[in-house]
Formats: sequence, structure tokens, C-alpha cells
Amino acid sequence: MASYSQAVLDQIRSAVDVVDLVGRYVRLRKAGQGWKGLCPFHAEKTPSFTVNPKKGIFHCFGCGVGGDAFGFVMRQDRLSFPEAVRQLARSAGIALPEERGGGDGGQREELFRVMALAARFYAEQLWRPAGARARTYLEGRGVDPAVARRFALGYAPEGWETLLGFMRSEGVAEEALVAAGLARARDNRPGVYDYFRHRLLFSIRDLQGRVVALGGRAFGDEQPKYLNSPETPLYTKGNLLYAADLAREAIQAKNRALLVEGYVDCLMAHQHGFTETVAALGTAFTPAQLGLLRRYCDLAVLFFDADAAGQKAAARAEELLEPGGGGLAWAVNRAGTLEGAGTLRLRVALLPAGHDPDTFLRAEGAPAFEERIAGARSLLGYALDRAIADPDGATGPRARAGAFARAALMLAKVGDAEEAAALSREAGARLGVDATQLWIEAQKLQASLRRPLAPARPAPPTSTPPPVERDLVHLLLHAEDARAALLPLLVETEDLGHPPLRAIVAALRARPAASAESLMTDLETEEARGVLAALLVEERQDLDVRVSIEQFQRRLERSLRLRRARGLSQGIADAQAAGTDASVTEALRGLHEESAVVYGITGGTAQSLEHGTGESTRSADA
Repeated sequence: MASYSQAVLDQIRSAVDVVDLVGRYVRLRKAGQGWKGLCPFHAEKTPSFTVNPKKGIFHCFGCGVGGDAFGFVMRQDRLSFPEAVRQLARSAGIALPEERGGGDGGQREELFRVMALAARFYAEQLWRPAGARARTYLEGRGVDPAVARRFALGYAPEGWETLLGFMRSEGVAEEALVAAGLARARDNRPGVYDYFRHRLLFSIRDLQGRVVALGGRAFGDEQPKYLNSPETPLYTKGNLLYAADLAREAIQAKNRALLVEGYVDCLMAHQHGFTETVAALGTAFTPAQLGLLRRYCDLAVLFFDADAAGQKAAARAEELLEPGGGGLAWAVNRAGTLEGAGTLRLRVALLPAGHDPDTFLRAEGAPAFEERIAGARSLLGYALDRAIADPDGATGPRARAGAFARAALMLAKVGDAEEAAALSREAGARLGVDATQLWIEAQKLQASLRRPLAPARPAPPTSTPPPVERDLVHLLLHAEDARAALLPLLVETEDLGHPPLRAIVAALRARPAASAESLMTDLETEEARGVLAALLVEERQDLDVRVSIEQFQRRLERSLRLRRARGLSQGIADAQAAGTDASVTEALRGLHEESAVVYGITGGTAQSLEHGTGESTRSADA
């Protein structure tokens, strides 16, 4: 796996704070000597994902995934190992040796370089004479220049090849510009032209602060009003949120996120101190975007203007309430309280008609905006309003029965227990029925909704490490004395039946002086890295290293002698078949010697370490 020198990898690993790295994607909380959070790699309600800062590793006890900083970045950002190394080295300010070869990883890195160059070029243009129109627009919208610089706003000058000319001077190929979504091929003749022209540009960055796309806002009545980058290998529409990289720390600190619809809405919110604000990227809020926020906070407040609030809120609530594969059922536990955790609470803050967050903040100020946040109502409340209201305006028993059925169906999709309970009480009161009846009907519907959509369980690991093999490898990883004493006696293919453990021991044998954590980059499979991470986070305070070494020495010596005895027994059988008496006599002498040693070790019973069993052999020459 490692294509860089171990010294370089160790330098990067020691320079990266794994808690800070993982914390960019997962809301972590201190737990003893480590940190815990919801696993970003599988759906779970109770945190089973742990990060050990001392050892620089992560491990999920739920899905078994584990590794170091390189492994986390590879899995989270879907990068190759060389890409992950380059990314972490760059963030740590460590210069890498000149690389050879490229491949897909090199192409992706080139796209990041191209986007960074383009963003820098456009940002510089904003503050030059050519950007006067854009600066005037920002001034008219009340955007502070410091905020504009912090968000790296830019300006795409008029002209069909302005960016192209700059990129040629930087040695960027036209093909790379097209792949990055910065240029388009001409229809009727060879060549390409700039995708963005005469627009205010907003840099769209991933959670690591890398520019992956751009959003362009036209001036005046030009159409389209907003022009966003097309989907590229770096950018998938609906998976990111504007300003998430800048807002992440504030979201974690305040345990809430404010979601607005426009770029300028987001800028103005930050300018007024609401630095936990993010914006959608030209789409309705998606489950992927809300799932991203769920890693960092428990509450998300959405802003709609009053004119559109009812229809938008209800429609989006219904979309977001559709049952997912993970299932977040709510129920009553034995203590009589409602349970159902792990969901992101969604609320709606209403603004006066004709206002959006930008205009409201400029007109009324931050205190009034905070009041609107405090008065936000559950997003599900809007969906409940539409569920209860008869579409034809009918009244009477039949209309109430229909409203009851629609309300129960909506409640069946609610993942959060407390919210479901509150909504069932509200619906019961409005419909004139017992809330318990509504709750029971919702539970029935919930079961029927989730049954056909239940996903196939993930395939279990190929095998579970036998306890004795696990104990042996754990000892080798944590005690240097054990390596010197036991590795010479250990034969992976004979003494270890579990493939990941064999891979770990092989890596340790190749570098016996290496720290256990650094072996991550020596392992080829995710399963092996997950097993290694599990062994490294496992604490055994009462382990007597000296006694354990002596026990495993006897066990491994016994296994070695038994293998020799089996070999001699086979030799005797072969010699007898060939009629060579001298060979039989010599083999018998050796067999008795091995048997004596085995019986001396075991006291009459020979046990094998192979496959982690207590397999017994009555006699070596039977």
C-alpha cells in the first residue's frame, strides 16, 4: 500500500491531529481518553465510532471500519492512498518528494489545482478596475469587503477567453478546464470558451476548504440569474452546502445550523454574527445535505419567506420524511419514556412577507433575526397542517376519518420520538381523537412502511479472529519484548488461521521495530486495517506481559514441535513403504525426541495454537 518512504508517512502521521481531522466530518465528544461520535460510514443511532488521539487511529465498533488518518481520508473522500498522502501532507505543510506517475489520483489533484488557480484569478479580478461593477453590486447589497474577501468572492470579466488566457500562462490544458467545469467546447469550431462571463462568483468549497465549483450571479436582468458549475469529478450537486467549511466550527459550538437558500443570504448572516449559517446550492435541501449537518449538530433551522412557507415546508417535509434504509423507529421503552435518537431536528423560522434573510437582517438587525430563530416551529408542523386539511375543504365524519389516516401516515414517517409524541398530541387535539389511538395506528403503519424497504444486512467479516490468535497479535503489537521472543517461533500460515491477523504479523515481521500504528500503511486490505484498529483501541490494563510471553512461548514451541513430529511421522510412513530400514530408524529416533519435548511442555497433553482451538493429540507417534 505504501508508495512513500516510511519516514515521510510517519512525519505526516505525527503532524496530523486525527481528532481535528475526523472532527471536520463527525461531531465528536470526549469519552475517557478518546472521542466518540456517530459513524460517518454507516447509519447508527448510538455512537460507536471512536477516535484515539494518542495512537492516531479511528475505529467503529458497529461496522468494524478502522484505520489511521490516511485511511479516514481515503474512505471519507474516496481517494487513493497517494491522493490521501498528498492531501494530508499539504494540510500539514510537509513537502513531498517529487512524484512519479499520475493515474486517476494525479488527474484529480490536477483538477483541484485548476480550481484553486481559477478561484484565485477571479478573486483578484474582483478588486481590480474590471471588477468595479461587481463591487458596486456588493456595496448595494451591504456586503462588507472583509466578508467578501473571507468568502473569496470573485468576478468573471466579460470576454470569451479571459480565464483561458490566464490558464495557458499557467500551463493548464484546455481538457482540464472542461473537466473542471470552467470551460466549454465550442459547437461549430475547435477550441473552448470561458463558462463564466461577467458574473459575481461565489467559491463553493468542500469541508476541507478546497474549491470544487463556482456559482455565478448575473447583474441586472441577465439570464440565467444564477449559473452554477456543472457536475464534475470534484462536485456533485446536492452533496455539499455553501460555506460549510467556514461554518462547521460554529455549528458544532452552538449545536445548531441555520439553512438559507441564497449565497448573499448566507454572507449577510455571517456578517451579522450568525456564523453557523450555510446555504443550499441551487437545489431544495437534500437528505445528503441534512445528513452532513447531522454529524455536527442536533438542530437545523430553515428559513422561508412567509409567502412560500406553507407549500415549500410541507412539500420538503414530506420528501425528507420518506423512510430511509436505516430506519429510525420511535417506540415506548420499558421505563415508559419515548426513545428514538440520532435524528436531526428540523425547524422553520418564518420571515415577514417580502423578506429573505438578507433583507430582513439589513432592515431589522441581528436581535430581531435571533427572535425569529427562537420562535421557529417544527418543520413537521407544516406537514401536519397539510395532512389534516381536507384537500377539497370537506367537513364531517368522513373528512375527519380521512384526516386521521393522513396524520397517522405522516407520523409513521417521523424518526424522532419526542417530535412524534408532540405531533400526535397536537393532531389528536385538532381532530378530536385520543392521541394514543393515533400513536398506535402510526406504529402499525410504520412497521408496514419499513418492512419492504429494509435493506439487506451488510455482509459480516470473513471470519471472527479466534480469541487465542487475537490475544497473541495484541501482545505482539503492544509489547516490544514479545516481538523479540515470539516472532522467531511464529509461522503465520501454521499458527494463525485468521487472514487479517496473518497480514498484521507479516507486516510486523517485516518491520519489527515499527510502532503498531504505523503498520496501517503496510496493510493492503480494509479488513486487515479494521482488525488492527480494533486491536489498538483495545485496552488491557491487567495484562502481565512477562507471564503472557512465557505462556505463548510454550504454546508456540509446542506447535513447532508438533509440526516437526507430524513431518517425521510422514517420513516414517514413506520410508516403510520404500523399505529403507535405516531411514525408519533415524526418523523414529527424531520422533521420540520431539515427543519427549512436547510431553515435557504439556505435561502429557499436546495442544495446538492452529486455528485458535484447544485441539489435543494423544501421542505424537500414534
